[in-house]
Amino acid sequence: MAEPKSYIDRTKAVVDPEEIRDPELRELVEKLGNAMVRAEQVTAVEKRTAQMVQFPLFPEEKRPVSNDVARSALFSCVQGKDRQMFENALLATVEGIEIRFTGRQFNQDDHDVLMQLVYMAAYKPLGEYVMVPANAILKALGRKIGKSQHTQLEDEITRLVSGTVIVRQKGIGKYIGHLVDNAFKDDITRRWCYRFNPDLRALYGPHAYTLINWEQRITLRGKDLARWLHLYLVGHAAPFPVKVATLKKLSGSRAKELKNFRGKLRLALNDLKATHIIDDWMIDKNDLVHVVRGKAISESQKRHLLRQ
Repeated sequence: MAEPKSYIDRTKAVVDPEEIRDPELRELVEKLGNAMVRAEQVTAVEKRTAQMVQFPLFPEEKRPVSNDVARSALFSCVQGKDRQMFENALLATVEGIEIRFTGRQFNQDDHDVLMQLVYMAAYKPLGEYVMVPANAILKALGRKIGKSQHTQLEDEITRLVSGTVIVRQKGIGKYIGHLVDNAFKDDITRRWCYRFNPDLRALYGPHAYTLINWEQRITLRGKDLARWLHLYLVGHAAPFPVKVATLKKLSGSRAKELKNFRGKLRLALNDLKATHIIDDWMIDKNDLVHVVRGKAISESQKRHLLRQ
């Protein structure tokens, strides 16, 4: 960046201070010129600072999940074979959030990839490319590093790049774009190069995301409804009772009957209990799901969630 011009250069376009005979007037012109230089310097710093938008730094054993995204059907509990194509579809969300989606339906495998890519990008300003080995991504996801796993990862990143998401927080604002802005795969070095839109930072504000225990998450691999519930529940210090039908809708379940979903829900809740993500659960006579986190949540995490 070129250095700002001196006040003499600035003011000569109008009047040369050296040609002003009145000492007070000349001093006034010089002060005006200096003020113009300082204003330009401050503006230049502000522009550079504005460009340095980053995700928060995340602990090594945790991964971030956007609460708005976790409490919706954007990343559903469906298996890959059951994906649908959407065109500006209004998805199920909690009150106060509106999400529309165009593209091939996301599921929990896609969500795991997104969380890992966000974690790996935390040290870079948003908008800049992040380059990481494909094997490093797969190992972090708890997967093998064979050809089929590399193909699966490519499919997942492709969906994250190609899908268009509109997230509207009522009374706050709207994000329109892709969850991963664009990506490039080097077939020789097997490295992925990708970047995020700086505006995506709004979904990871101070009280807009939750850190999850990644080791617990990995143990749930292949259990789609349990993984969706995991992200839905960890954003609440004390989850409030919720209807079985509401969870069916929010999770994007393809179960035809509510009784079928209820059976799958019981299994998923037992998986969360066995993994120590929750302490206990019950479904009452009004079909409300009650979940107790208790010892499953640390005091520091509880304080953080209560502040939200």
